[in-house]
Amino acid sequence: MKKVVVVGMGFGGLRVASALSRSGLQKHGLDVLVLDRRNYHLFQPLLYQVATAMLEEEAVAYSSRAILRRMNGVRFRMTTVQSVDFAAKRVLTSDGAVPYDYLVLAAGSVTNFFGNANLEKNAFDLKKLDDAVALRNHILSAYERAAKESDPRVREALMTFVVVGAGPTGVEFAGSLSELTHHVLTQDFPELHPERSKIIMLEAAHQVLPHLPEELGEYTRAKLEKMGVEVRLGCAVTDATPEKVTLADGTEIRSHTLFWAAGVKAAPLAE
Repeated sequence: MKKVVVVGMGFGGLRVASALSRSGLQKHGLDVLVLDRRNYHLFQPLLYQVATAMLEEEAVAYSSRAILRRMNGVRFRMTTVQSVDFAAKRVLTSDGAVPYDYLVLAAGSVTNFFGNANLEKNAFDLKKLDDAVALRNHILSAYERAAKESDPRVREALMTFVVVGAGPTGVEFAGSLSELTHHVLTQDFPELHPERSKIIMLEAAHQVLPHLPEELGEYTRAKLEKMGVEVRLGCAVTDATPEKVTLADGTEIRSHTLFWAAGVKAAPLAE
């Protein structure tokens, strides 16, 4: 039997395992092993709804073993892949070496902070389930702090949210955050008037959803602004602290929440 090792239980790895299983593994003499550091498949496109308290964690995470047991000839192992010895055809993991005849690296992507350590340290992103839970807890805690804050400037900063990047993730998060502040938190924090919260979207390009036709970007921008999101185009972020965000032109925005959705890059394992 030829050993096929698939690294990653995301969309890519899952699709490979499914396609190989349907092709008839025994007929082709293949044994498929999927490796992942988590034992669940994460539906990343809906993480923003977990972050804005619209969905619970279990709604976007499903057991890897439960998925793969329906695929004949496909096995799963929870482990952390550290590197690959291509000469010896071995995947080196936290539990030892795994030999292979064919290797599929589908480790996915990570957030790209473009080498800015301050942004990476002070911004939230959405790549892991823990990221969504941490961001949700941070948002709700910000309102709890604001409810006890006597300084109006600090209270305003706690209720100001900066979203960097007007791609799909930034647009979805900003829209969902607007729904949270306008329709949910108004009932929990009536004394704060959460509907007056500031949601500021910053995009370095001159269009919302810059990879789509201009008319769709304009439509999306109009919808966001109707929902109370302030959209600023042609604005690049250069620095951040826990209390403020600094733009390339020197402008500072007082905010305790910076959400980064300005790009991705391949996971370090691909290097």
